[in-house]
Amino acid sequence: MKLIIKTLLTVAIFIGVVSCASIPASTATLSQEVIAEAGSMHQLNIALVNQLFDERKDKVNDFINNQYIPKFVTNFESKIPPGTDISAELPNILKSVMPVINRKRDSLQGLLDTQRTQVITSLNESYANYQQASSTLQNLISSAVKLKQSEANTLAQIQSLTKTNINVGQIAGHLDSLLIKTGNGFDKLLKVKSAINGNN
Repeated sequence: MKLIIKTLLTVAIFIGVVSCASIPASTATLSQEVIAEAGSMHQLNIALVNQLFDERKDKVNDFINNQYIPKFVTNFESKIPPGTDISAELPNILKSVMPVINRKRDSLQGLLDTQRTQVITSLNESYANYQQASSTLQNLISSAVKLKQSEANTLAQIQSLTKTNINVGQIAGHLDSLLIKTGNGFDKLLKVKSAINGNN
């Protein structure tokens, strides 16, 4: 899950850097589908964890029934005084034995329940972090798509009003070039001023 969050953050940073680049409207829909798929995967993870711990509980029951109880009964029988009629005392023996066996079973099952809760809590926390990151990413994508759509609509309106084909990319390139030249010119003026001040 941490890898998914890191990937989302990387994609978010990438989108922020290239927000001026063209982002297809389908990107927003695709990201929504990815987020929905992650939700399904989280539910699958929870189901797998529950299945795993249910199987472990079954193994605990098998251990109690097939190993612990026979050994416990054998030990218990060895402590019964000779000459005791076991069949007649069986109800009393069971009353003595079953609480001990049930405590052992409950103890082992309780440990498994605690571990299950810890794993599911960790999964839920990771998924909550993922949801927060993916929501931020979805908002960034949606904003970028809306911005591109708004730019396209504005350009179409300008072209409709002026009846000309305006190349916005070319205009932006000229403006960037002009700003760079202006910056270079100011830099030269500052160097001249510095040289004059240094000569005084």
